[in-house]
Amino acid sequence: MPDLPEPEPKAALPALSAMSQRRSWWRAPALWVLVGALGVMLILIYGANTFFGGQDAQAPVAEVTRNASPGIDGVIAIDVPAEQLQSGDCLQGFTGPLENSTVVTCPTAHNAQLIETFTLDDGEFPGAEKILNESEQLCKSVALDPASPLDTGWSYHFSRPSEATWQDGDRMVACFLALNEGSVRVSMLKEDTEAALNS
Repeated sequence: MPDLPEPEPKAALPALSAMSQRRSWWRAPALWVLVGALGVMLILIYGANTFFGGQDAQAPVAEVTRNASPGIDGVIAIDVPAEQLQSGDCLQGFTGPLENSTVVTCPTAHNAQLIETFTLDDGEFPGAEKILNESEQLCKSVALDPASPLDTGWSYHFSRPSEATWQDGDRMVACFLALNEGSVRVSMLKEDTEAALNS
């Protein structure tokens, strides 16, 4: 009987650490599928919120503090939102009836003044053209100081409700007089009118 070769001795395998015998949890395909699905859901939720209602979630604008005793610069309040302006306010840096302005004392150089605000009658939205005409008539009805330097260098500006803001209860018309260029240091309103507004 021929001699059979002796089996080779078993080679000893290097010892494996306990960690190397476990599959790393972060390499599991199921985990990455779950992470991807969560990411897609978050993107969809954020997008839907932004598209359908993100604008409604804006925080209300904080009330700007007015300086009751303005200094030599005449500044009463800086960067005042249009909805916080008051009738009689003289304005520096006025660019439009819906934009922020700096409120100053009227003897301080300014380029516009909020001469009056009106509240329109309630009811159904009367139409954009009717509101435009009524707003213009109301603004031009405001009594101005005959001594004021009103000439062709001035323009009326006014904000008025749109159909969308009317549905939210907006009935306010705000009337501004603004210089096309330059500045003045006087109020455009009669003294008695201004006193009534400030009382």
